[in-house]
Amino acid sequence: MLELDLGEEQRSLDAINLLESKYPYAASMLAYSLLELFLKLNLLHWRRELPNGRYSLDTSVDQEQRGERLTLRGAKDLNDELFIQRFLAKCTLGVLENVYRIEDDKRYSKDRNDVFHLNRYLASQLGSDRESLDAQNRAHLRTAKKHLVEASELYFPQWTIFELNGQLLFRSQNQTG
Repeated sequence: MLELDLGEEQRSLDAINLLESKYPYAASMLAYSLLELFLKLNLLHWRRELPNGRYSLDTSVDQEQRGERLTLRGAKDLNDELFIQRFLAKCTLGVLENVYRIEDDKRYSKDRNDVFHLNRYLASQLGSDRESLDAQNRAHLRTAKKHLVEASELYFPQWTIFELNGQLLFRSQNQTG
């Protein structure tokens, strides 16, 4: 199993926790970045053992140099370095959702795209006040944190994240409740 230093990774969760009160927009961006990173790391580790029914091995990414597409089925036996370069580095969150067969109504990318593409900031130029924008940022952060916790339980349970008193934490494998 891919070993993460959860103490080190907790620092990223701590950053979300610290940013939350003053900078909820930045905390949301970081939460979605971690979600994508952990989905990629999990896929990197388990790619050779993925059951066909639960994961889409026919999900593909573009290969710019060759003008072709590489499927997960074709990439999964590459060494780690080539798998990262040719497949994972080209995976968007939407591609990862296809790999993990996440249902349309449960996908994270729509909410993530609202945060990353600044759409609500553009709309705020049409008259939203600062308080309204702050409320939207806090709502996006709540959603981002919920997505990160949910994804950890469903797709990378070896690194389960939970929320306790508003703070994101890793649950150790021998910890319960």
